[in-house]
Amino acid sequence: MTGRISQRAAKLAAAVLAAVAVAAIAAGVASASEVIYDNLPSPLPGNFASYGNEAYSMAEFGGQVEFAGTARKNPTVVVAMSSWACQSGGVYQDTCSTPKPSKKFHWPITLNVYEVGPSNAVGAKIASVTKTFSLPYRPSKDDTECVAKGYAAGTWYDAATGACYHGMAFTLSFKPGKIVLPQKAIISVSYNTTDHGPSPVGTTACNATSGGCYYDSLNVAITEPAEKTLTVGSQPTENLYVNTTWSQMDCGSSANLGTFGPTGVCPSWYEGAQLATEVTAK
Repeated sequence: MTGRISQRAAKLAAAVLAAVAVAAIAAGVASASEVIYDNLPSPLPGNFASYGNEAYSMAEFGGQVEFAGTARKNPTVVVAMSSWACQSGGVYQDTCSTPKPSKKFHWPITLNVYEVGPSNAVGAKIASVTKTFSLPYRPSKDDTECVAKGYAAGTWYDAATGACYHGMAFTLSFKPGKIVLPQKAIISVSYNTTDHGPSPVGTTACNATSGGCYYDSLNVAITEPAEKTLTVGSQPTENLYVNTTWSQMDCGSSANLGTFGPTGVCPSWYEGAQLATEVTAK
């Protein structure tokens, strides 16, 4: 043996080193992303308390968050939602049926991110992204299991928790773009329904069906202080942020109807509630 490395062996060694370097860079990039706000429990529960645009006369719904750490670039925002939609029948009529659980409905949903203005007012809009999602129907009612356990008729049974729910929790993921988040931000969700939203749909064929229009049974999830789900970041204010035409969503005040802004803090209504979300950034 001469102790020399053949040209072929040298090329092979170089290729291996290059592959290792690429893998190391990729691992470094992946590890650079960190959670800066999180009040989403894991695993996800069967459902959350929630507010829907159709039911609560809203066009936009959200909350203010304060981020932890220093990562602020290129965020990903995961928002929890609640589906009360049935493929036929209705929740409160005790007729909800979803015989094809894998079937989805499709609907555009918008995520907005704002700066926080003086006195917790809504500041400048930092980003807005609209995406059409494949959304789930909630499972069929299970009166046998649920009523026997003391739950309301028309609810569905979650075998994972042994509990029953009216709606079903799921999450949506948004990428607002190449932005840099401030220390605090207001995050909101907006979508259209039959009578509400930025551009209400109006009456269509689905309004006459037994299941109604699926988008009218779509809610935005919240977490409540007693649940203690906030693990990263903080909640700067107990106010929610809404654009609504129903004064009860603003503690009975009609001063800010039709504009997106902070609500009053209504005792025993939604005091301290917050949008259920997770934010990661680099």
